[in-house]
Amino acid sequence: MKYFTLLELTRSATAQSRHIDNRLDPTSAARLEEFVTALLDPLREEWGRLCQRQGLGIPALNVTSGYRSPQLNRAMGGSPTSAHCLGLAVDLVPANGELSRFKSFCRTWLSDRDFDQLISENEDSEGTPRWIHLGFRNRAGEQRRQKLSMIRGRYLPMR
Repeated sequence: MKYFTLLELTRSATAQSRHIDNRLDPTSAARLEEFVTALLDPLREEWGRLCQRQGLGIPALNVTSGYRSPQLNRAMGGSPTSAHCLGLAVDLVPANGELSRFKSFCRTWLSDRDFDQLISENEDSEGTPRWIHLGFRNRAGEQRRQKLSMIRGRYLPMR
């Protein structure tokens, strides 16, 4: 794990404020490490190259939600089948604020890679998300390669 730590992938203000245990079990920790090694670190590496070429500033990716224990997931109103609960999904925001470019970058970069879901979450009228959800596998172990936009609470093909 080159660009991400288990601490940032499990940190949660909601868990802290509500005294919810969000510690990783060994299986979820192993899944998270595989996810980071196979997909997140390479994504961050290439995003860094793009940021440098285009003068976009800091290429760091902030994890706004990573692993969620089932209790934390319920408290956050997450889906009962959320891949976050398995250590197989993260929500990301680029530190440089370039959400629209990051969405476009992810869409292109993932075109020849295995992943489960890329979701542009809570898009505004111009298609800019508030964050990007990236799932590695779903509960069945599938990598469906879905690219979706969430607009006003509805999932649609990514625009």
